[in-house]
Amino acid sequence: MKILLIGNLPEDRQESMRRFTTALNDGLVARGHTVKVLAPALRLARLMPRYRYNGLPKYLGYFDKFVLFPRALRRHVATTRPDVAHLTDHAGAVYDSALRGTPLLATCHDLFEVRAVCGDTTRTTVGRGGKLYQTWIHACLSRLTHLACVSHATRDDAARLTGLATDRLTVIPNALNYPFQPISAGLARERLATLSPAFPATSEGGFLLQIGGEQWYKNRPGLLAIYAALRPLLTPAPRLVMVGPPLSEEHATLAARLNLTGHITHLSGIDGPQLEALYNLAEGLLFPSLAEGFGWPVAEAQACGCPVF
Repeated sequence: MKILLIGNLPEDRQESMRRFTTALNDGLVARGHTVKVLAPALRLARLMPRYRYNGLPKYLGYFDKFVLFPRALRRHVATTRPDVAHLTDHAGAVYDSALRGTPLLATCHDLFEVRAVCGDTTRTTVGRGGKLYQTWIHACLSRLTHLACVSHATRDDAARLTGLATDRLTVIPNALNYPFQPISAGLARERLATLSPAFPATSEGGFLLQIGGEQWYKNRPGLLAIYAALRPLLTPAPRLVMVGPPLSEEHATLAARLNLTGHITHLSGIDGPQLEALYNLAEGLLFPSLAEGFGWPVAEAQACGCPVF
């Protein structure tokens, strides 16, 4: 089968979406399918000194994603005629008009932002431009041939918000995107050696691990409160290693108020082998999320024998 996978703009740094697209591509190729991955590229936004998902660069990126990329999609589909197109992020539903005539499905990870613009209960805050974008996504989702949902919770949200019939919604839980497994402490430290001195692999008391960003549902305030409460109970107290973007100004202020600033290590740009090493060395994974589409870190940690709290 000839399959077209449509991913996200790499410069938007949506790491979980990138990993999902890569895993899907690798799995389909391993099963003998012919796969092509297409994603938006910076064109107009490249005129800016630095692209970021904010301000003018963000809106120039919108032009690249929503005006120029659909034209490239139409040309590709007209010349290659794939048997099916798969949007690896349901936000790509806005490309449905560029893919007419091709069976089209999407993987739906979570609908928190769509819920926000539909007036559903959620803590997500969406700006004016974001509201227009999410409303557009919402309108396009119901036109897809099929929607694969990564969890029953996401499927329930999709059924309620899109009106898609149940036979057009299928729950397909995510597979691991890396063969996570227990490894020796020596191998784990070897993989993390290049991170030194940023990562104190042999610090007294070990470390607790957290994976995630600044999204409301990742509950960083709750994480910091839990860690602050745990430190006096554990001797010697472990560090907190956070994989993801640095704390926002608000959360950094909270960390300082809780006397945690010197006890937190931030890591980014971690690959699969390094993440596996972190899970194997950690005393446990702290994962106080308020909601999740799927929650990859829980499954990853358990595959490595790392306790999850």
